[in-house]
Amino acid sequence: MTRADWVTVVLVLHVVGAIVALGFSLTYGLWGARGDRAGAVERVFALRTISWIDRRFTTPAYVLQAVTGFILVSLIGWSLLKESWLEISIGIYVALTVLAITVYAPAHRRQTLLAEHLVDEAGAGAAYTDAAAKARAWGVVVTILTVAIVVLMVWKPTFW
Repeated sequence: MTRADWVTVVLVLHVVGAIVALGFSLTYGLWGARGDRAGAVERVFALRTISWIDRRFTTPAYVLQAVTGFILVSLIGWSLLKESWLEISIGIYVALTVLAITVYAPAHRRQTLLAEHLVDEAGAGAAYTDAAAKARAWGVVVTILTVAIVVLMVWKPTFW
């Protein structure tokens, strides 16, 4: 295979990773909303399903983005790192990763824990509502940042 063939193969993997990562991320709010409307047991199921999908598909896809992105820069040329759209995308990716690990994931875990308590205990509703709002807000931030990266990767604007 030629270098151009390798670029194509890795680019396809990079795009598939983006589709999987963003595609599943966009469904989390829908899962949560359906669970909230269906009842306490269903809410727990929906939140656990989000965690299950995240561990098995979304997070590995985000990791694939970093690996295939690094390989693409290596194959295409390190000077690609001087492109403003790529510099911004990498910065957003780092911020997104830090937010997902330090804020969103703990917020989602707390929301799930409180949802489980709602099944067993009365009076946990206010704490759950607060935890759900926090997790939802950070989920929106993570999704917006991911969409911003996709836009930059497709549009490739020059900022400097």
